[in-house]
Amino acid sequence: MQPFWKIALAAAAIAASALSGAQEIKARFGTSLPDSHPQTLGARKFAERVEAKTAGRIKVAVYSAGQLGSDLQMQAALQGGTQEFAAPSTATLAGLVKDFGVLGLPFSFADEKEADAVLDGPLGRKLLAQLPARGLVGLAFWENGFRNVTNNKRPIVRAEDIAGLKVRTMQNSLYIDMFSGLGANAVPMSVTELFTALESHAVDAQENPYTVVHAQKFYDVQKYLSTTGHAYDALALIVSKKFWDRLSAADRQAVQAAAAEATVYERTTSRALNAQLRAELAHLGMQINDVSPQERARMREKLQPVIAKYTAGAGEETAREFFAAIEQARKP
Repeated sequence: MQPFWKIALAAAAIAASALSGAQEIKARFGTSLPDSHPQTLGARKFAERVEAKTAGRIKVAVYSAGQLGSDLQMQAALQGGTQEFAAPSTATLAGLVKDFGVLGLPFSFADEKEADAVLDGPLGRKLLAQLPARGLVGLAFWENGFRNVTNNKRPIVRAEDIAGLKVRTMQNSLYIDMFSGLGANAVPMSVTELFTALESHAVDAQENPYTVVHAQKFYDVQKYLSTTGHAYDALALIVSKKFWDRLSAADRQAVQAAAAEATVYERTTSRALNAQLRAELAHLGMQINDVSPQERARMREKLQPVIAKYTAGAGEETAREFFAAIEQARKP
């Protein structure tokens, strides 16, 4: 007969193993952009930090480049509880919570410092606080960057040069109206379909930050890149509320801490890449021209009806808080 202590130790080991297995949580994080883009790099950093902070109990698998669907499809999957994490453009979230629409208003942010001040301040927290009612929980704001127009027809030197172009936009009414307001034929589609659309000339143009142009290899199918900087594109790190509600308080705290660390990494990576990729894209054959401040101001003037429409749509109070936060960030 085995000694009692050996039997007890064996039983304890079996129980511990069973408990450990029961506690292991697997989650999926979907991104729409390739492995080299900051969105996916940030997702992998987040997964790494979550696993480290939970002693390996929560494992987050990252699926890049639209493997789990478009931003809209993944957003719906999070709401339904069939996917756990995503980091879509805030323009996508505006379809659920109209207040998010203010973040995409054209020519609002002058630089990343202003964006950080707004997104990390009271307004950003107010926006994220509206997501649980829609089946989502907002953890942080990440960055895609300032969007520029690329096309195959001509450099965009004046506002009128956009007129007549077939421009792919995000599947978002603000962006559709923005480019329609500049005289373009706006064609909404998922970024996962865009390379083929450009290659087949189904569209002439698209608009994205340097990081997306490079990661998606649009330099192979686009000749001109013009620094319109017409909108700052923020991403929102979000989690399914159904998944979130199943986590313990300690695990939620660990996930939130991992999100904070991944946010610093994602933004830093995005800015470093955007700073260096202009030269790389030129080396790869794109003709790059700077749009003058005067022409950008003319574009903004042409878009006043669009700005007014979406300012009203987001709500007077939210719009007032948005512009006040930008003004505050500009103070010395």
